[in-house]
Amino acid sequence: MLSQFRALAKSPVAKVLIFLVMASVLATFALRGVNSVVQGDNVIQAGSRSVSSARFKQMFDDELKQYNQQSGQTITAQDALAHGVDRQVADSIAADEAFAEFLTRSGVRPSDKLIVDEIRKAPRFFNAVSGRFDRQAYEQFVQQIGMTDAEFEGVLRDQLAQTQFVSGVAAGMRAPLLYSALQAAYTAEGRTFSYFVLGPNAVPLPAQPTDVQLNTFIKQNAQALARPEARVFTLVRFSTAQQVLKTTADPAAVQKRFDFEKDSLSTPEKRTVIEIPVHDAASAGAVAARLKKGEDATLIAKSLNVQPLNYNDSPKTAIADRKIADVAFAMADGDVKGPVQGDLGLAVLKLVKTTPGHNATLEEQRAKLEAEVKHDAAQATIDKQVQKYEDTRSGGSTMLQAAKALGVETATLPGVTAQGMSLTAQPQRIPLPPKLLQAGFALAAGADTDLVDLGQGEYAALHLEKIVPPAPPPLDEIRPMLTRYYMQRDLTTRLQAKADAIVAQVKKGQTMEAAAAGAGATLGHGVGVQRQAAGQTFSNELLSRVFQAKPGEVVSGPDVKKVGVLVAKVQGPVAASGKDVSQSAANLRRGASQSVVQDLAAALRTAARDIVKPKIDYKRARAALGGAPSQGQ
Repeated sequence: MLSQFRALAKSPVAKVLIFLVMASVLATFALRGVNSVVQGDNVIQAGSRSVSSARFKQMFDDELKQYNQQSGQTITAQDALAHGVDRQVADSIAADEAFAEFLTRSGVRPSDKLIVDEIRKAPRFFNAVSGRFDRQAYEQFVQQIGMTDAEFEGVLRDQLAQTQFVSGVAAGMRAPLLYSALQAAYTAEGRTFSYFVLGPNAVPLPAQPTDVQLNTFIKQNAQALARPEARVFTLVRFSTAQQVLKTTADPAAVQKRFDFEKDSLSTPEKRTVIEIPVHDAASAGAVAARLKKGEDATLIAKSLNVQPLNYNDSPKTAIADRKIADVAFAMADGDVKGPVQGDLGLAVLKLVKTTPGHNATLEEQRAKLEAEVKHDAAQATIDKQVQKYEDTRSGGSTMLQAAKALGVETATLPGVTAQGMSLTAQPQRIPLPPKLLQAGFALAAGADTDLVDLGQGEYAALHLEKIVPPAPPPLDEIRPMLTRYYMQRDLTTRLQAKADAIVAQVKKGQTMEAAAAGAGATLGHGVGVQRQAAGQTFSNELLSRVFQAKPGEVVSGPDVKKVGVLVAKVQGPVAASGKDVSQSAANLRRGASQSVVQDLAAALRTAARDIVKPKIDYKRARAALGGAPSQGQ
């Protein structure tokens, strides 16, 4: 329905409104356009702004990675180039740069302070412990996304400028209530009609199709039935996880690791200690006496204008003063001692509680330590194998030759698509990491990938045995499914032919009651059926025809619930009530206003592009992505 109002927004009245807004905003800059040319190694030039080949490739790769993550598919760069996605991305980036250039010329540039404030309040840059901005976390994030600080802050500046500009232009803008009222009236309008359904039993059931019929159907629909291109790979894999299963833990190595880690594996004794700083022995004696009487340590310290130090269930290492720590950990629970001479001055101590520690034993830690020892040994074995493999490959051997020389097993993966699915009657996901799969689909037949580091001690390489072009599956694989579809299509065709014959008879004067009785169906009545019922009570196709028909017309369409065709005779429209329209219009007004603002923002971008006139070097863009120039470039 929004498309209806976007069309309405293009009416003469709406065009005048948008023109007035655009004119006031753009008049100052209309004569400042620069017909710039692409310079140096730049792919895009928009006035003073440019996008280099390297930056364009990074932006393209980011877009492709984001798409693959969101869609769960694996679209390679070559696939994208084959479908002209490089031109689309270049056009989109050029539009962004033109708008940013336009805003720069208009003087809309967020201050450095605003940029800093935006960065400092972003939760992703907070330190988990302090809850404050962490410069190191910020720099690590910027590095991870492949930018410099200046580039990231430039992108943030552009985003803030666009948000501020569009928000300012659209501030207070609300769509006229007429917009949402028309939408509400359109949505709530209904139709009344009589109808009946021709079910599967209304016509003779079709016979089972022959193989000749099915093969003919496959040939006629080869493109629609074709499976995507697939590739047959041979895989060589170096897996730490698999090597662990073949590895035993050396007892000497386990003992050595235990000896090294014993302190960290053990739980130290902990104590709850109160320390009250004092100035001299006399005050220490008074404080000690008051503590022994059970007075509150905080009140005692306050009377001396000092701050007590409370160590709650803390290990000895938590007490900064070594001498104080030695005394505290030699006391018994409830003891009070003072004065105690520490490295930092005199103090009175009270030991509130002792929590015993625990010394780890080899037996209780054996399972953990053996797993660590086995993993380290397996990792060392895999590292040696990988190094030997790489050395053998550097000497000119193919992947298969290098694997054979090392005695490493290979596995053949038949028919895997770019999305990682098998070429079987019931496709299943092949467990190939996207990173490896993408490398495999960039190969020519007979070629090998480099050894791909998959993380966590896993490495793999692929040899492309052959490319399986797109083609329909063999009949034997899809016979049951295709037979059902073929028979259902035949049944639907027969039902539609019978419905067409009934429609013709009703148009000649036969009543709907007589038509329903003749078809052995029950006549029903739809009263005030609204458009929202489409796809629920009645099919979209049927209601679309019902709402387009005039009173007295007869239409047919598929039944929404099962295989069948519904015949309907329209009696007339049912207008929405004023109360319903008024309430619905108020609810829809916000959405209509957002739609107008979106159209305005799009119009601003288009105007900025026409003024700045960005230049795009499509050949250089394609070359930056490793593709050959396409035809027409």
